[in-house]
Amino acid sequence: LSKPLVIENEAIDGAPTLIGSIEQRTLLSFGDTAFATGMPDNKGPLWQLYRPGKALIDPDTDETLGYEAIYLGDASIQKHDAVTTLKITKSVLDIQKGDNFIQSSAGSNNNYIPRSPSIKIRAKIISIYGGVDQGGQNSVITLNKGRRDGLENGHVLALYKESEISKFKGDSYTLPSLRYGLVFVFRTFDKVSYALVMQVQRTVQLLDSVETP
Repeated sequence: LSKPLVIENEAIDGAPTLIGSIEQRTLLSFGDTAFATGMPDNKGPLWQLYRPGKALIDPDTDETLGYEAIYLGDASIQKHDAVTTLKITKSVLDIQKGDNFIQSSAGSNNNYIPRSPSIKIRAKIISIYGGVDQGGQNSVITLNKGRRDGLENGHVLALYKESEISKFKGDSYTLPSLRYGLVFVFRTFDKVSYALVMQVQRTVQLLDSVETP
């Protein structure tokens, strides 16, 4: 649950960047040494490597909420300097020059108390982790609401299928929204959140809604 990442707009500019390797290797993986610039000296030795992916756009306001990041692996600082030396401790994809670093969430508080939000929250699914259009139980979804909207780790929300229009004998009827499952918010950012689909009775789709139960 610590791997999905959203990189917010202000975090992209000035992010620590991989600039080279021993023997000028093009692709790096587990055990390789990497060199980076822009690495702060006050955020600990553990870092995650990522590559910026697609923009996350709020379907209601067209605001760019951040960028979905492609998780590449983990690294540990060996020596901090203007050009910092790191050891790659895990790789799930090939790592290369130009990839960025973000502080690792390892060791953060992952103890969540499941609870309903104390305020009315309504959000939409803007991405399903893995780049797919549909999901199911145990899928990880991205919501267009975050800490600024009152969402917290541990919040449980109900899944709803968007209401549809039904026509009968020339008349149009708006059908009620259908509740079909529950999601569990496990990682929040300022403008977006990640949630795990816990219970579901139908396919999870982009732009479906979640609400305070």
